[in-house]
Amino acid sequence: GSGTPVGDPIEILALTKAFRNFTQKNGYCAIGSVKTNVGHLDAAAGMAGLIKTVLALKHRRLPPTLHYSKSNPEIIFPATPFFVNAKTTEWADGNAPRRAGVMATGMGGTNAHVILEEAPAVVPSKDSASPQLLVLSAKTPAALDAMSRNLADFLGAPNSLADVACTLQNGRKNFPFR
Repeated sequence: GSGTPVGDPIEILALTKAFRNFTQKNGYCAIGSVKTNVGHLDAAAGMAGLIKTVLALKHRRLPPTLHYSKSNPEIIFPATPFFVNAKTTEWADGNAPRRAGVMATGMGGTNAHVILEEAPAVVPSKDSASPQLLVLSAKTPAALDAMSRNLADFLGAPNSLADVACTLQNGRKNFPFR
């Protein structure tokens, strides 16, 4: 939200109108503002909101809107899909991936809205019973020796050998010492 007496009711009204195309439920969607947490960020406000939202998705926690005590009297939250998230809240699993919208509005028509969805869970690959080729490539003999030692240390921890082999073969550049 803009955190302004005029802007917030307009934004909630517009969001409610958009949400009403899909549901009549009320009070289920948390909203917040970066502005209340760190102040006015001018041109960086949208990026700050994006970063805050990406971190909320990653950590599965809804950050609080600090300093919130009561809503603007022009906003009747019980009649909208929204509530102001005033405290850190666990973001529970649902039937679909977590999704969040980031809205950045500015004076003069600089407006943007992006919808983010959490990344799918990483599923570790199953190690195949077949041998794996671990390809090492470095610019100098000393670097190759160091890489070999680092890889040996890394493989001491529980890691998928097939994933390591794939990364070494496909995710690295070819250098003269192999």
